[in-house]
Amino acid sequence: MITDSKYPMKRNKLILVPEQSNCDINDFHIIAKKIRETSSDIEVHVVKRRHLWWRQLAFIFSPSLYVAFYQAKNFQPLRGTCVHGRSIGKSGQYLQMHTAGFDVIPWQYIVAGEHYEADLWGDMAIVKPDHGREGVDVCLLKPEDIRYEKICVNNRVFLIQKFIDTGDNPNYFRALTLFGETLSLRKTTSHRSMRQDRTSESLPNPVANSSNGTSVLVDDAEVIAFAKEMALKAFPNIPLLGQDIVRERTTGRLYCLEVNPYGSTWHFSTSVGLALQRRDNINYQTQFDAFTLAANILIDKTREMAR
Repeated sequence: MITDSKYPMKRNKLILVPEQSNCDINDFHIIAKKIRETSSDIEVHVVKRRHLWWRQLAFIFSPSLYVAFYQAKNFQPLRGTCVHGRSIGKSGQYLQMHTAGFDVIPWQYIVAGEHYEADLWGDMAIVKPDHGREGVDVCLLKPEDIRYEKICVNNRVFLIQKFIDTGDNPNYFRALTLFGETLSLRKTTSHRSMRQDRTSESLPNPVANSSNGTSVLVDDAEVIAFAKEMALKAFPNIPLLGQDIVRERTTGRLYCLEVNPYGSTWHFSTSVGLALQRRDNINYQTQFDAFTLAANILIDKTREMAR
């Protein structure tokens, strides 16, 4: 195609929208620099969310893609496509997984007047809030002890879910995916043994989170493939997911507990992520060269999605 040098082709615009209050904005400047060094057809900018409304005026004359690593549902660009995180409860996530064809761990809402039996739920079942994080208010209970009036204080929405046995010490994988590609993958194993005395009504918290577990970086091809399929099929419009995945001990089957679609999972530089990396002597960024990988993913997506 012949073009007049007076009127050069407009370059695609990529606008990265981090949440500076939660992570180091320099991460995204590093990624932007990598994109500039390899892709002359893409003009990349890092813009704070509160500045989008006026900064976008500079981008309306070119095809643009906005990628918000956190929720930005109220931003509608004058021109271009915006993909961003969304707040979705666990129940909503399970419905999307099921619709996309994934096997979902059996669950239901805890409701008034309902009685839960071991014949259906097993000797112990998970109780979890529909909206929650870091395993707060998650517990194991005998199904017959689960009652709406005891669990759903102040009308909070809780779920009952079948317990998946991952081992004597509960463990899970956290796959951080960007448009389906895994930027980091760790396995966290709880310090608490499920074999300990269970004389109390509330059994040990089964969540292997950062406060009661140890994390190691792993390169598990099966988990990576599963996480990619989950992202692309069930949550194709959400760029960044922190997928919590478990492998059942007896069958080896993988299940997704949640995907943390809001976007607060960029733990390369959050205070929580940095503390965890220091404690366990690991480095999320170097595992798969995450920032270079992110740059390459964003180059492809900008060429595909900029409008």
